[in-house]
Amino acid sequence: MEPGVNPEEIARRTYFWDRFRGSGQGIVETCWRVFALLVAIRVFSADESLKQFIPAGLGIGFLLSPVGLSLANRLPLKISTIVALLWVGVAGGLAGMILSPSIIPFVIFVACAQIAASQGVAMQTHLYSVNYPANKRGSWLSTTFLLASFMGIGFGYVGGELLDWDVHYYPVIFGVGIIAALCSAFSAWRIPSESAHSLQTQNPIKSLAIAWHDRLFGMMLFAWMLMGLGNLMMIPIRVEYLANPLYGINASNTQISALLISTVLTFRLISTKIWGYLFDRINVVILRVSLNMVFGASIFFFFFTDRIWVMGIGCALLGTAFGGGGILWSLYVTKIAPPDKVATYMSVHSFMTGLRMAFAPLIGYSVMEFTHPAFAAWIALLLIGISTLIFLPLKPLIDAKAKTLDSPPEPRLNSSNPA
Repeated sequence: MEPGVNPEEIARRTYFWDRFRGSGQGIVETCWRVFALLVAIRVFSADESLKQFIPAGLGIGFLLSPVGLSLANRLPLKISTIVALLWVGVAGGLAGMILSPSIIPFVIFVACAQIAASQGVAMQTHLYSVNYPANKRGSWLSTTFLLASFMGIGFGYVGGELLDWDVHYYPVIFGVGIIAALCSAFSAWRIPSESAHSLQTQNPIKSLAIAWHDRLFGMMLFAWMLMGLGNLMMIPIRVEYLANPLYGINASNTQISALLISTVLTFRLISTKIWGYLFDRINVVILRVSLNMVFGASIFFFFFTDRIWVMGIGCALLGTAFGGGGILWSLYVTKIAPPDKVATYMSVHSFMTGLRMAFAPLIGYSVMEFTHPAFAAWIALLLIGISTLIFLPLKPLIDAKAKTLDSPPEPRLNSSNPA
């Protein structure tokens, strides 16, 4: 880039291209969140032992995040170039899904695509920290999230119609996903960035040790872990509670879809920009505690009633909480990490997320084997309550730290063509 490129121009270009990157991401994520499982069931007749691995790739990728970041730091490339190459890897995974002759390679390629996508998260957060002014990160990222959601919803509808017509047209769906991934790759490549050496990361073990040496970060991770376990363990139980006649609801497929998909997505879309605005203006602990309360209320209204309309309130609250949860998950380390350590902190946060994704559903189903969903809900509320009590005393510590971290990014780039 040209010497002395001003921060406003860097921010403008990043915001412009990240919206295109996010739009492609919305399509790609729909490929593995929705269509991969449908194809596994209806084309390859996958059994339960293999289906459970289809959503696991993202969690595995998050667990590998400190390793991936350490490797990226050694490459003689710009950060945006590495992120772009990872998106090319996602396209390769989708191509492998199209070419797979049986379920086992299909599942492997699904996991490869998810792992590649997850490795770019920490570096993307670093770019937000460096390129965006502190008072606009939440608002601008919320716009990217909105575009991703709209593209995902639209693509999900059209793709579903195509599969209803003929399920063997699934290569067309994944082909569109390849194009979207390549568009995301090009858009990521166009984002201004420094050399990957600027990530200042360490070997994975030392990176994880940051959670011990930075006690504020460690306490936040612990509190976040409790909240995440409480929230994630209830996600599969919601379907079970609605669909299983044993619990007295026995909702129809239409009711389940309306509650858990339409209502949740609608309120997530409505609330995303609001949460982004709040992220830029209030203490991250206050925002986290507010989200904890909304998550807790969503569990209360859903699991302690047998009335569908009350459950609808719970799902609306869940969607509202998801709207803020994604923004806070992606950006909160920018409030507590030194600017040159944001990617490392994010990789550790991603690692802990991978642990939650691995164990939370197992905990939820284990509880369900021995008791009623309402008892599981009480456990989740207890975990979220303890998490909230741990977060509250951290507010003044983050206020003090924010004063040293929220200065505008300096223009550190030195070439006009991103690579």
